Amino acid sequence: MEQKFDYKYKDPEHGHYRELFYSYDKDGNYKKQVRFHDDSDKIFIEQFWDVQNNRIQEAKEQVLSGIKSPVYYYMKKNLMDLMTLSSQATISLWRVKRHLKPGIFKRLSEKTLAKYAGAFNITIEELQNIS
Repeated sequence: MEQKFDYKYKDPEHGHYRELFYSYDKDGNYKKQVRFHDDSDKIFIEQFWDVQNNRIQEAKEQVLSGIKSPVYYYMKKNLMDLMTLSSQATISLWRVKRHLKPGIFKRLSEKTLAKYAGAFNITIEELQNIS
């Protein structure tokens, strides 16, 4: 019987999150190991999210100033690149690139907007109105 792991929870004794990590043992077998994040992991994760939050804020400012379309903001917010978004929305890459332009975005059909909304897990109204 395989043991099930609660892959992420906060341990009251240690006050740190522990997580399920995958690795290989000495014999080359794949194994699961639950361990706590140490302080270096915590610093790395905080730095990563600081950078990502700055990128998301910059994307939002570009959308509000009319430089980019809302697709760009939600792509950054969901940590996607153009290829990932193209795949998730089932829209060709060259069309996704075009839809990053505000003028093109305003003319998109309801069907295309629905594809983007589905990829971002939001409503069409949320896609069109960034506050």
